[in-house]
Amino acid sequence: MYNITLVCTIHSENGRCNPDELYKIIESINPEVIFDELPSHYTDMYYNDSFDVYWANSNLLNRNPPVLPLEVKCIKKYKQNYNIDIFPVDISVRQKSSEYQDLFLIFFKHKDYQKLDNEKDVLIAEEGFHYLNSEKFLGFLEKKQVMEKNILESEIEKDRLLDIYKLFHAEQYDNRENAMLQNIYNYSKKNQYNQAVFLIGAEHKKSIMQKIAEYEKLSENKLNWTIYGNKQKTCS
Repeated sequence: MYNITLVCTIHSENGRCNPDELYKIIESINPEVIFDELPSHYTDMYYNDSFDVYWANSNLLNRNPPVLPLEVKCIKKYKQNYNIDIFPVDISVRQKSSEYQDLFLIFFKHKDYQKLDNEKDVLIAEEGFHYLNSEKFLGFLEKKQVMEKNILESEIEKDRLLDIYKLFHAEQYDNRENAMLQNIYNYSKKNQYNQAVFLIGAEHKKSIMQKIAEYEKLSENKLNWTIYGNKQKTCS
């Protein structure tokens, strides 16, 4: 009872990271519930039958439908073949897009950062979800974070930029991840299930694993977490 497999993914298709490959993973787990990294209003829109009808009619008027996240494409197909509960767990956060964009413009001015990011994209395309759910990807996240901090430390406005960087991580990682886990634990208090899947962007992998371990120490409602991968293991 209350088994959850954490599967790290990406939102845009790239080589072997595609809806069909994710479908195979979900099918192999055979969940009754999918916890989806989307705010509820997006889920209501994407998975509502009227969404497909609306865009089918819009195409007749030469309007292109929005590009759906990889996970949404997969889940929509999965929902057609299996009786599944889709539960959105993410929240909308306040955006400071211009300030955050400045950070990434600074990062990508550095050739070493570009090289690291390109290597990641190549491995995603070649190895797909195996890479995103591997220890190798955790190593990439650690290396990336160290490189980002070193780059900002070398900037003239380093104090201001480091403050923005901390705010970015607080909003985009800590606040959202805590909310997502709280939503999963709240759902699990009210609903019974044997097997669930939690789909989350791979960039969250390191921090979400740490938070899961803390939640399991503090929560009265214990869940059985498994990290998807070649050597599947529990969060601890």
